[in-house]
Amino acid sequence: MKRLIKKGAKTFLILFVGFLLFLTGQTAAEWVKVQQEIKTFTSRGVLREDISTETIKYYQVSRETYYPDEFERSPFYNNDLRYPGAEGDILVTRQSPFANKPGIYDFVTFYFGGHAAYVGEENILFETSGILSPGDSIFKTIFQGSDSTVASMASNYWLNPNFRNVNDPTYNAFGSYYRKEFIGLRVKEVTSEEITEVNEFMNHVVDIEAQYNFFFVFNTQNRYYCTDLISRGFGTITNSNGNQKYNLNSDLVATTVNDLILSDDTYISFYVRTDKNNVKHIYFIE
Repeated sequence: MKRLIKKGAKTFLILFVGFLLFLTGQTAAEWVKVQQEIKTFTSRGVLREDISTETIKYYQVSRETYYPDEFERSPFYNNDLRYPGAEGDILVTRQSPFANKPGIYDFVTFYFGGHAAYVGEENILFETSGILSPGDSIFKTIFQGSDSTVASMASNYWLNPNFRNVNDPTYNAFGSYYRKEFIGLRVKEVTSEEITEVNEFMNHVVDIEAQYNFFFVFNTQNRYYCTDLISRGFGTITNSNGNQKYNLNSDLVATTVNDLILSDDTYISFYVRTDKNNVKHIYFIE
């Protein structure tokens, strides 16, 4: 019996290591592809000196050279440069929130990404998070839920210069903004009617106080992790044949930030990065 247990454990270990190596290779390839997508987008940006400042530089990407036939709308709410993302857009960052936890930060950033949110009406973000409040039990929250891990709505904060103060443990890594780098995505060929349908889905998820899904590889009813919420929201849209129209998770495993970026059904609408001098560079489609 001991020999069987030992052999089984060894087999499991070999399979696990093999899976991890495969996943690492696949994820590394995705990172290269994402960087190429970003490079292609930013290479078409033209500096807008008329709206740039010393701390924020804006670059306009011509729609004629980047998805000219898409449903036109500003990449900023009401054309206000403080609020990235129009209704129906997706905000994603590859930077994990655990910047003050070396190792964990790098692991989550590399394999899964940091966060994703959906932009609804009136500049409201729909999102879900697995960050527990002080005093929450991790095991109880995983299986029973918590008030801190329900799907929620928030005013758009991704370009808020006062999002984080100096006492925040991640201030040294991210500064006063939410993140130093993030991307805006749009779903190709989406219509205003379909955006309304996704809005209704998001409102329903919030209304029923759907909990965060800590079992990432398993889709669970009324439980969603952040990127999963986005992919399943757009997954409710069907075509004239009654089939799912948009697939934002082509590998059909856990939906990562890279999956959303690299989906054949999305394209970049803006990109934000912060340089070593703490100057933000914002590239946006006109």
